[in-house]
Amino acid sequence: MCLHRRLDSRSRAILGLGNICLFTSVSVSLWGTTFALQHRALFNGLRFGLLSLAICLNFWAMRSAARGNKGNT
Repeated sequence: MCLHRRLDSRSRAILGLGNICLFTSVSVSLWGTTFALQHRALFNGLRFGLLSLAICLNFWAMRSAARGNKGNT
């Protein structure tokens, strides 16, 4: 039973936004070397903020998809 195939459009959009946030947080970690040395607090806040936002959005999308498909098996 795979929930990914039965996602509604809202859940797919939230899941996509969560994956974009995840990719951006990993990219910031890899490419922001000189910026990280100059502005350490801002860099860490941006990186961990995007990562936590990605986790929350992905959890929200899967939870709303599971709620919408309760009667459909």
